[in-house]
Amino acid sequence: MSYNPEIPRTRYDNYGDREWTRLEKDGPGELLYQVHLDILQRYLKPGDQVLEIGAGSGRYTKDIVTMCAELTVADLSSHQIEFNKSKMQELSLYDRINAFHVLDVLDMSVFADSSFDSVVCIGGVINYLLDKETDGVRELLRVLKPGGLLIVGSMSFIGASMYYLEGIRYEKDQFGIDATRWLMNTGVQDEEHYPVPSKHYVHMMRSSELDALFAQFPVNILERSSAGLYTQAGDADLEKARGDQEFWKLIVEQEIAFTKLPGTLDCGMNLIYVVRKL
Repeated sequence: MSYNPEIPRTRYDNYGDREWTRLEKDGPGELLYQVHLDILQRYLKPGDQVLEIGAGSGRYTKDIVTMCAELTVADLSSHQIEFNKSKMQELSLYDRINAFHVLDVLDMSVFADSSFDSVVCIGGVINYLLDKETDGVRELLRVLKPGGLLIVGSMSFIGASMYYLEGIRYEKDQFGIDATRWLMNTGVQDEEHYPVPSKHYVHMMRSSELDALFAQFPVNILERSSAGLYTQAGDADLEKARGDQEFWKLIVEQEIAFTKLPGTLDCGMNLIYVVRKL
């Protein structure tokens, strides 16, 4: 299946405020947020010119803008950009944003080569690109200065398949075992093999696939991390843990530490890579 920008654009144009609230409303969201925030805090520098692509409603924008000298915000969804603007105004951060753009990661021609010290592309931008993943990474690296950092996130297939196992079994009854085998082998939900009613067509990735993707480019991978590892404990137990403030603080600390271990890399809900352009 070929990349179709209308799929993610329509999804996020109709997403309402869920993109803002999903990282604070429950334990799984908070774990994702805390791991990503830790990485951003460790790698972004006060003097950096930063591009946040796939910024959505601004859940990370509000943090990134305080970590760098200049932040440019972009997203495929005009609705999410407008929501982002309103949130930055509400938080008195709007004037600290250099510019807001509605654009596709495959065409960032509005930016010259080597424009940014760091590019942040977390969430699921890369998962929607399907056959254009290499083109997307090439464009992300094009706008990055030599020696600059790309912080890129991806939905993790193995972690998601563990968490949503019952849903996958249910969909097996709809689409057949061959479609389920296709999903397990490739991580791809597409119209031909796995026609989910939501039309949420994505490539949920393995770390080996991200490794192979970046091996095509002159980069060094500085860090590989999972995120949402403790999500595998299950919603009920995670919410009980979250209700115990002392215990939850410890769980968040361990989440940040454990997600850096090689053996846990594919077991979380997201993958995060920090890459230096050579």
